[in-house]
Amino acid sequence: MKYTVSEKSGYLFAQLFGRETAGEMQEFLRAVVQENRTYRRSSIFLDVRSSRPLFHSERPGLFDFFKELAGDPSCKIALLGDTRDLCICHEYVALLAQQQGLRVRSFRDRAAVLAWLNERRRQTERRHQQERRGQLAERRGRHRRAGPDDHRRAL
Repeated sequence: MKYTVSEKSGYLFAQLFGRETAGEMQEFLRAVVQENRTYRRSSIFLDVRSSRPLFHSERPGLFDFFKELAGDPSCKIALLGDTRDLCICHEYVALLAQQQGLRVRSFRDRAAVLAWLNERRRQTERRHQQERRGQLAERRGRHRRAGPDDHRRAL
């Protein structure tokens, strides 16, 4: 088993190769949790390659790692597998995680993962733009020149 964990623009990217056991999955997730303590990302991309599917995902402790990663309710965890069986396994894991209130989704291609992870960022940017527009409109209203009609109303 080999894995890498790195910080990307806006998310934590963790890639796992050759996992055979649930214990190895826990080791990998432990490393992801440790790295995320450093980077504090609210979007996590778990890319699992050339690994055996684990359908006994309810093993004690596995979802504790997901819960620790998803400490922030806005946290998203994306699972990507390179085989059909691995994708089915990830769908099962995502379903169990969602039942526990976690935002975990399984994907079949990288582009869909990145679109989902970036979706929140775009919504946040839009919200900030709307807030700025509202603030500018308020300022314009307060700093508007008083016309002749405005003086009469004030009297």
